[in-house]
Amino acid sequence: MLPELILREEELLDYKALAGLSLFSGLIGIWIASNFFSSQASIVAPLIAAVPLVFPLMKFYFEEEENPDFVEETSVYGSIFVGLVAAFFISAIFMPEFFTTQLETTGLTGEATAQNPTFTGVVTHNLTLFISILAVSAVLGSAGAFILALNASMVGVFFAGLVSDLSGLEIILSNQSPLAYLPHTTLEMTGFMIAGVLGTTVSASVYRQHLSWEHWRQLSKLFVVGFFAVVVGAFIETV
Repeated sequence: MLPELILREEELLDYKALAGLSLFSGLIGIWIASNFFSSQASIVAPLIAAVPLVFPLMKFYFEEEENPDFVEETSVYGSIFVGLVAAFFISAIFMPEFFTTQLETTGLTGEATAQNPTFTGVVTHNLTLFISILAVSAVLGSAGAFILALNASMVGVFFAGLVSDLSGLEIILSNQSPLAYLPHTTLEMTGFMIAGVLGTTVSASVYRQHLSWEHWRQLSKLFVVGFFAVVVGAFIETV
């Protein structure tokens, strides 16, 4: 039922409903992982949360592939991402012990927690992730849903950890405030989401043999936008 509801809201472009359904999907995945796979909850939760997303994302992008609207497609991806981030953020606030993997690594969020990160180090790391997400999504298609959920778990747990260490006005005024991470994180996540959208669209295009120059020129424009989002995000992070 949940995949069908997600697909319906994708086709209606109801971004608020998509975020709500993704929040629900994330909480279900976290509940199952924490109750039945507690020793591996941090890894299993994103995978289970992604399962209801595989079918609707693939079907939606296959339907949109011939005449893609990348703003709508990225907005769909982003709405789902926001819902998943909220699920992991809320859960990590109340039971951080289940998210050891996300707490021990910066993962897909780049080198945000590194001491004195350099532009070269951050941009190399994030562009490697950008290309990896693009390649995996293009080859496997449905992998975009799992990458999206894993990425969301990293971001949600990361921000939950920041909020847990602060209180009151400190959350707004501290140089460790989550607000300080929003500009570069937003750009980086946009770049990674574009990589997922682009990879899934490439997968569908190859399957349907849509190989015209004009079609791939449009896809290349999206690649450039995602590439520069990641580069600018790395610059803001290290400036």
